Amino acid sequence: MSRCRLPLANTTVALITLALAVATPGTLGCSSLISHADYDRLPHDARQEIFDAENDLIIARNREDAAEDRRQAFKQALAELDSRWERTAQHLAKSPAAAGRGPQARKVRDAQEAYLSAELQVAEVEIQTTRLDTAVSRARLALVRQRQLARIGRVTGASLKPLEAAVAAREANQKAATVAATTVRTRAEQGLEAWKAAEDEYARASGGDYDTVVWGE
Repeated sequence: MSRCRLPLANTTVALITLALAVATPGTLGCSSLISHADYDRLPHDARQEIFDAENDLIIARNREDAAEDRRQAFKQALAELDSRWERTAQHLAKSPAAAGRGPQARKVRDAQEAYLSAELQVAEVEIQTTRLDTAVSRARLALVRQRQLARIGRVTGASLKPLEAAVAAREANQKAATVAATTVRTRAEQGLEAWKAAEDEYARASGGDYDTVVWGE
């Protein structure tokens, strides 16, 4: 069965792909890890700043995992929709009370597939944007660590400049990708509205709730 999935807009893909490529270079300048001895020298507020930055990075990575789970969930929903529709089509074809409702029911099914496909695209874009979020969090953590090392005289203040520039660049890429992803999310919202409108239309024509009349097994 052919899918009615809409392709992502070329501009959206290009912006997010480019932003991700720019945001994930191999290194982040000359930042240093903080040794236990240096960490012990830091005041409480410095330690707290490092802890917060590390926690932000963990959260960003968890969001990446959640985005991947979301993609898998919509893939599964699309697969289940196919098998469910086959059973429903057979039921409608055999039921005298449902005679003539097949084409209208198929319209609802296609609208749901278009919505699920759009949501799958949203999940795929979210995987890319959450990777950008992780890149931003990683750059911020490197800057925070370096700032604290400079605070205790382990590195020079000048060493912060490349890391500050890296954070600014990644934040700009993150913002551009987020704006581009809005187009995909809007499409999914419109798909949801179209699906529910098709369900309502079927219910009015059949005199019953769509889920009960069509999907009831």
